[in-house]
Amino acid sequence: MKVKFDFWACRRPLTSHWGSGQVFQRIEKNFGLPDACFGRQDQVPDNLSFYDKTNGFEWKELPLANDFHSFGYWDPPYDKLYKKEGQEIWRVCRRLAILHTFIWPRAWLERAEREAMVAITMGPLKQVRCLQIFKKIPDTQEIIKF
Repeated sequence: MKVKFDFWACRRPLTSHWGSGQVFQRIEKNFGLPDACFGRQDQVPDNLSFYDKTNGFEWKELPLANDFHSFGYWDPPYDKLYKKEGQEIWRVCRRLAILHTFIWPRAWLERAEREAMVAITMGPLKQVRCLQIFKKIPDTQEIIKF
């Protein structure tokens, strides 16, 4: 298996309100625009599907088919990893960008490959968040179809 290491860094203002709008612009420029957001964030494009309690969805159980979205974005609360929620969100996405203060264990995400990892500082305390992009590797059963 080939392992690729890259990094990406963008200048940003050191403010407490950096906002996901700028994250979206940077994600789109470097990785493509997500087609779904898990949690309603400020400055998320209006035409983007989003899933959270404000519109009747629970991250632990989404009424979506496997791989329903091609590229999802998730900016969960920073108090813990939210393993079950992350695994459910991963189930419905072929690629997933997670913005978090913790590094997500790749082993928790079935058939996951880490595509990119970007450290981003935030706020006056300069707490580090990490934008982590995962993509699904093909299932061997899907490849071997005669």
